[in-house]
Amino acid sequence: MAQYILKEMKDLNAKGEKVVYPKMTTYSQKSLDDLIKYTLGTGSPFSSGVVKGVIETLQEAMTSWLSSGHTVKLDGIGTFSLSLSYADKKGNKMKDEDDPMNYRHVEVRSLNFKPDAQFVKQLRRATELERHSPGVVQLRQESFSLGERIARALQHIDRNGIITLSEYASLNGLSRSIASRELNALEADADVPIVSRGTAPHKVWTRK
Repeated sequence: MAQYILKEMKDLNAKGEKVVYPKMTTYSQKSLDDLIKYTLGTGSPFSSGVVKGVIETLQEAMTSWLSSGHTVKLDGIGTFSLSLSYADKKGNKMKDEDDPMNYRHVEVRSLNFKPDAQFVKQLRRATELERHSPGVVQLRQESFSLGERIARALQHIDRNGIITLSEYASLNGLSRSIASRELNALEADADVPIVSRGTAPHKVWTRK
């Protein structure tokens, strides 16, 4: 059974009202070997080598299709597409038609994933949730300064290509509402090399 905790923080713009939201408790990260073992455990007639080969072929096919400008939809799972960004860190605002931005190099930054609606419904039906512990976990609002929060976010982006709203909030000890407002403010600041990609609920942030 999956477990969750409730996290709480005062909302800066709500005159002392508290924001409480649920957060999953993650036990571990599953790997390709775990997937192979799971498949074999279901009584599959295929060997581990065959299962691994199919998965590796899928990865090769997706690389070929995505890099050629296609999206990839796996029925029952979701749709994959490429996320792009500039290769340098000069921002994304063009002053005029002669702006050298026209000649900047663009590269693949990350991968977007939109889950299939039926997949989400299956997850809702299959997931039984219980509280990991009683009470509400209180987060300190000023655990890190704004500069530290930006630095931590950029380190996460450099490692993973993107950062999500939930990841920014968890990384810096913020509620989702405060993290959302802060990310929007950072994106509007020309001196901060952070820009958003996509739209809610699949919006992510990356380097400009």
